[in-house]
Amino acid sequence: MDTNLSETVLITGITGFVGSQIANNLLNRGFKVKGTVRSLKNKEKLAPIYELPNQNNLQLVEADLLDEACWDNIVSDVTYILHVASPFIISIPKNEDELIQPAVKGTLSVLKAAAKNDKIKHIVITSSIASIFSCYTSGKRNYTEEDWPNMDKIMPYNKSKALAEKEAWNFYKKEKEIREKSNQKMFKLTTICPGYIFGPSLVKTGFASGDIIRQIMTGEALGIPNVKFCIVDVRDIAESHVRAMLSDITDGQRYICVSEKGLWGKDISKLLIDNYGKYGYKCTKMNVPNFVIRMSSLFNKQAAATLPLLDADNNFDNSKIKRDLKITFKTPEEAILSMAKSLIDLGIVKNLIDNQNKNPK
Repeated sequence: MDTNLSETVLITGITGFVGSQIANNLLNRGFKVKGTVRSLKNKEKLAPIYELPNQNNLQLVEADLLDEACWDNIVSDVTYILHVASPFIISIPKNEDELIQPAVKGTLSVLKAAAKNDKIKHIVITSSIASIFSCYTSGKRNYTEEDWPNMDKIMPYNKSKALAEKEAWNFYKKEKEIREKSNQKMFKLTTICPGYIFGPSLVKTGFASGDIIRQIMTGEALGIPNVKFCIVDVRDIAESHVRAMLSDITDGQRYICVSEKGLWGKDISKLLIDNYGKYGYKCTKMNVPNFVIRMSSLFNKQAAATLPLLDADNNFDNSKIKRDLKITFKTPEEAILSMAKSLIDLGIVKNLIDNQNKNPK
């Protein structure tokens, strides 16, 4: 597809961990970017976005995922939409609708508005491997883009992502049928399904994976559960979204977006200990037996969210995205260590490295 840099790309949730990296990628390429935020008055949250390159090509607007009426005007002057905004937490909420309603209604609001604008060429939605794998499984399992989770036993976050993506595809198919009958042009739709997202952060808040690394680095995590993380670097996600947006062959496709291998919690802990323990970081290293997680899940929301993932050796086939988008993934180790460094650089984790260099023993 020919690239026209005068065209505008809408990014929902531009202040997020993923959205900010996509914006950085597009602005560096010379694209015009329009980003949605909850409030233009939150200067602390907006500050990192105003540090991105080519500010003349950046526009920020307020939007509410649950306010369907606001989206018609927001999408009126854009050519591409990258719908990234969706809540993610590492614990189980009191009410699952806290996750489901913004994910499902927000996705449909954007799609309905886009369907009224014939200028829109391509929509890319950030989904998740949570909309592919099933919870409460053990042993080794292999997944492809053909898989969907068992909706009978599913965590609220996984449910929100699966329902949102299914609703998106249902809307797309119905809209396409209507337009084909009347010979009308149809926008393209692609979903990207990333794994656990690590890598360097441009923002200080809003990324749950950063909290996982922070808790291990500081020793706040009391132990490491037997959970496997299928990892992708946030920079690879950003590149995948942009390449999918500019491609014709991605229309109607969903893509698993993970690196070649996963890391178990104990592997992540060892990696951080090997690289940061020497500087005085008291990284968590003790493994937590499964029975402790099960007992803790009765009163701890984070443990309850971990329970369905214990001993699950999930594996995801990334051959499709490598073939169609020519993505070369960074290693999980690079993603973990670059996130750890950025947590220190951002002041989220105390900088013990500089302190040690200033006061050599």
